[in-house]
Amino acid sequence: MNRFTLIVIVILFFSCEKSTVDFSFSPISSKSPILFSNLGQRLEIVEIESDYPISGTPLILKSERYFYLFEQGILTSLHQIDTNGEYRKRIDFGFDDKLNAEAITQVLIEQNQIGVITHGDRITWFDEDLKEVGTEELPNKAKVHFRQGTQTIAHTNGINDDDWEIKTYGSEGSKTFLPRDKNRYHFYNQTFSPFSEWEGKVLFSQAFNDTIYVWDKTDFKPLFHVDFGINAVTAERFSQIQGAMDMLSFFNEKKYSYMPGEVYGLDENRILFQVIEKGKQRLGLMDFQNEELTIYPGFVDNSVSGIPLFSPQFSRNGILYFGVSGERILENYDQLPDSFKHRLSDDYAESYFIYCLKLKD
Repeated sequence: MNRFTLIVIVILFFSCEKSTVDFSFSPISSKSPILFSNLGQRLEIVEIESDYPISGTPLILKSERYFYLFEQGILTSLHQIDTNGEYRKRIDFGFDDKLNAEAITQVLIEQNQIGVITHGDRITWFDEDLKEVGTEELPNKAKVHFRQGTQTIAHTNGINDDDWEIKTYGSEGSKTFLPRDKNRYHFYNQTFSPFSEWEGKVLFSQAFNDTIYVWDKTDFKPLFHVDFGINAVTAERFSQIQGAMDMLSFFNEKKYSYMPGEVYGLDENRILFQVIEKGKQRLGLMDFQNEELTIYPGFVDNSVSGIPLFSPQFSRNGILYFGVSGERILENYDQLPDSFKHRLSDDYAESYFIYCLKLKD
């Protein structure tokens, strides 16, 4: 019986309160990045040209027919783009509007409608013409609501003073998971992908917990734990964090390794997740088939553009989606192959790019 089979059997008998030490893996480090050609079978790059440069790192969403970019920066806007990169329209959110920009906690897609969640517990729905079509009150206030079928997983993530980190609700009833540690400093952790669909289940990762959990629509259990050894964040160090300035001081120390809460299901044998290793952004890859957990410095697109990349934003249906600014393309212009340079628009430095990597079967 291989180790992965054993783990799957074991987690059926242990609740999420069980110590994760039984499922720990010590990572090995790779100096080489993950090559797109080794992980994927095809890369599509979509260039998005807008009226003004899209700032920051916008949230990428994907419906059947469109991409959406939710931009929070100088402006707070929702951009709609077709899958060929053709810009269609946008909604600009102000500070005196019905949907106050400062109150928006999440944007999601469901059945080709766009939901804008405010204050963590109210959805305003828009159709594909970006016209408002209704509102919905949510039974739980949470930083992230992740819907799968008729059930929703709510990650409270410090948005209120609740006793639980996770709540599930829907037609199959409600449950609570992961009791909140009242002695721990609570802060908002803005992640693109705390949840990820994986082989009909859902993966979850919480900042500084160093554990990947799995939800099978019934129970919520630890799948594996990453043992960072002497570089792990200790409970004693966390007890010293009493406010935002203490948290900033912790980040500036750059001597700890931990998982910030991003997770991506690749296939039945592989799970990708983000790692902060002594202040540097890294990627962890759990390969159950080879029983190895490896930390990589990042990705390199060696198939089309030739540039280095970091974490994707999300994975869905065997595709990894990355967001890349035109400024980053410009920074790497000298190493771009001519075949990619010829594809760029004249004003590519002000564009935004979505990399869609189709994974190998």
